[in-house]
Amino acid sequence: MLYLITPDGIVSTLDAGLGDALVDARRGRPLARQPWVTQPPSGISPEKVLAVALRHGVDAGIGLVVHGGFIDQVLEPERLRAAERNQNRIAAQLQSIAAEPRHEDRDWHRRQRAIAEEARQAAAGSIRRAEEAAEELLEAPVKDRLTRAWERAGGLVPAS
Repeated sequence: MLYLITPDGIVSTLDAGLGDALVDARRGRPLARQPWVTQPPSGISPEKVLAVALRHGVDAGIGLVVHGGFIDQVLEPERLRAAERNQNRIAAQLQSIAAEPRHEDRDWHRRQRAIAEEARQAAAGSIRRAEEAAEELLEAPVKDRLTRAWERAGGLVPAS
């Protein structure tokens, strides 16, 4: 998946790999003439797409193209937090309907709670690692050639 951001703030997508799109460009079908689908992608703002594209993108003439893997990496922390919230909601619902364990089942219930706590801690660690990876991606230096390409297309480079 590729993302195209244009100076008017429109984000479009193309279901293709970057290599294929670049080969097509060399064969006479530039990135700007690919069959982009203009629909706002859910979960990411045009500002965030631009921030990623200015660091990790490709000049498309009419804007900047960025590989979906970079966008996925930026979205990963929120996806994991949403999964954690959903899991916590389900656990709370199950806890509210659970009967008091019989005496002979209490050890099993204790082990299950310990397993659930380990899973919670592992999920928190995954979220921290995803946040660090997204932050590192967004803190990479803006590339001068991409800034110039963005300005040539008519875009304004955001401060910092």
